[in-house]
Amino acid sequence: MKVLLVANVAKEHVNKFHIPTIKYLQSKGCQVDVACSVDAEVPAGDHIYSMSWKRSPFTSRTFKGISELKKLIAENDYDIIYCHTPVGGLVARIASRAARKKGTKVVYCAHGLHFFDGAPLINWLVFYPMEKWMAKMTDMFITINPEDYERVKKDFNRNMLVKMIHGIGVNFDRLNIDNLDGIRKKYRTEMCIPQDAKVLIYVAEILKNKNQQMLIYALKELHDKGCKMYLLLPGPDHSKGEFHKLAEELGLKGYVKFLGWRSDIGQLMAASDMCVASSIREGFGINLVEAQYCHLPVVAVTNRGHRAIIKDGENGFLVPMNDSKAMADRVLEVMENKGLYDRLANVNVDEYKCENIAKIIYGYLQEVVK
Repeated sequence: MKVLLVANVAKEHVNKFHIPTIKYLQSKGCQVDVACSVDAEVPAGDHIYSMSWKRSPFTSRTFKGISELKKLIAENDYDIIYCHTPVGGLVARIASRAARKKGTKVVYCAHGLHFFDGAPLINWLVFYPMEKWMAKMTDMFITINPEDYERVKKDFNRNMLVKMIHGIGVNFDRLNIDNLDGIRKKYRTEMCIPQDAKVLIYVAEILKNKNQQMLIYALKELHDKGCKMYLLLPGPDHSKGEFHKLAEELGLKGYVKFLGWRSDIGQLMAASDMCVASSIREGFGINLVEAQYCHLPVVAVTNRGHRAIIKDGENGFLVPMNDSKAMADRVLEVMENKGLYDRLANVNVDEYKCENIAKIIYGYLQEVVK
């Protein structure tokens, strides 16, 4: 098969999610080209094409990108256009219309639809009709959680194949750390965290949707109870310092560690005791799976992506959205109950391995071209 993978950006999407799948497809004899906004070197793929579009579809660069991609597709005889993200999905499906008439198949993987139960009305008004229209230009629609799967099956193009995978795959290799105790001590020392302190971690971009302010308020609740815990927030800051200011206003300066973009997530997990997650919208919480692999219990807000992973009380806990008191209470409950902590720290996550997900994706792509 000759495959063109289309997404919005390299650093925060292609490199973060798709390198294992690209390599697996290549190992099966596929040619895999990549088209995206190249903001970082892409370490896999036969040909990497830099496109003009940006992360938001609502710019003039989107139209330029459609033209660029249409030309690229016309110059190559692709069997499959495999697209991701709202931008990648939009430009790829519009640019592929002529190629589809000649037999090229278009596969779209939605990393969490922007419209969902409880989503803002504007999301339904903008993204629902856009996705429903583009579904007519789609041969296979892949979802990563049950809620999206059921909605696409029910509401969209009945002629396309609809599939589901358990996330886009997690590369656990980067989380394997030697000398865990030494790393834990070293990192805590570097971050000025006492060795006996309890540390929470949430790996995510710092922005409104990821809702880190809820975790900061939960940390305040814990401090008010006399539990001087710390919170690690690795991820690029898109809040313009808003959450830094909140932490200072609540007297938590020094207890909330804003770490920026990091490539040493395994080491930061080793320095932590528990994963907490607060995002408003989540297609699939890969960061939760990564934490479980690193033997950290998980307490997360309830949303469709977290519910796809966490069964409340079985392999973690779910709390109501924006209920910082409930989050603090659950964190304290797990921390103070060694038996519960140990059970939640030993969860099997093999089904989410990138190798297993890549095999499933390969099978889906073979199916769509038959």
